[in-house]
Amino acid sequence: MQIQQTLHLRTARDSVQDHSALIQINFLSLLDEMVDEQVTAARKEMESIRQELSLIENMSLHIHHHGERFHFSSYEKETKRRFGISEDADRIYRLARRGHLECKLKALEHHSLKLSKVLDATDWAQHRIKMNRDLKRYAKAGLDLSRILFTEEQNDWIDRSYTPNPFHPENLMYHTNGGILMRSNSETKIGNFFEAVGVPYRYDDLVTIYSGHTPDKPFKDTYFADFKAPNLLGGITVHEHFGAFHFDNYSDNALKRLNDYRRFSIYELEHKPVRAAEFTWSFEADLKDPALFQQLIRRILLPL
Repeated sequence: MQIQQTLHLRTARDSVQDHSALIQINFLSLLDEMVDEQVTAARKEMESIRQELSLIENMSLHIHHHGERFHFSSYEKETKRRFGISEDADRIYRLARRGHLECKLKALEHHSLKLSKVLDATDWAQHRIKMNRDLKRYAKAGLDLSRILFTEEQNDWIDRSYTPNPFHPENLMYHTNGGILMRSNSETKIGNFFEAVGVPYRYDDLVTIYSGHTPDKPFKDTYFADFKAPNLLGGITVHEHFGAFHFDNYSDNALKRLNDYRRFSIYELEHKPVRAAEFTWSFEADLKDPALFQQLIRRILLPL
């Protein structure tokens, strides 16, 4: 295996050994899992709301405006009777809370029902089968699946040359299965996953931060992102792995970096800034727990 020299120009495409490996990712199943997670989360929240509603009297809050004053009353749906409660602030807030929860519950029920129908739809399953069949056919024909699954703009980014971080090359003591030199064993786990499934990525690439909303006013360019990779939503995900908190000022610098990412604009694609959801990060625990690692990869590939 040839170890790649980090100071030389390279492209994200260089990180991919098997250009048909993306077939290993069942993309619609990935979407299935995320939709199913949303349904589960919605159901848990609905149950929590129902429990809270059971503890609040089943009445609605009515607000009347008379002159310069507001008057509050409770309304009993069964008897259609109203009771003035303008002097009872606690009761006003309880009934206002009840009204808010009832609306939220209906919205969650509607959202959960729509998501469940997506998962149960026959045509959804048929699309999954057809897509996987087509991808296998393309892979068998020797086509580079990244050129099919990612946009033309993303592929231009994948093929664009970059120079990895030139500082402290003596710290590049680890390498991925594909031969990319890295600064920590933990980072190689992320790199190895990308390489195994055929996702092109950049390692230790310069992040240019812009002070405006267009990519013509560079503000600072002192960061090198651990990873950058195209995602399935047409953008570029910028990922940082934080695993050296034993060093002085590490946590302060990590927080400052994330803050700068959020406050200022970063353009990896022309006229398309990196979205807030496309900044992802991980800690050592995320790499040690298989379930957390799977969630991390989903966040990188599907930054919703």
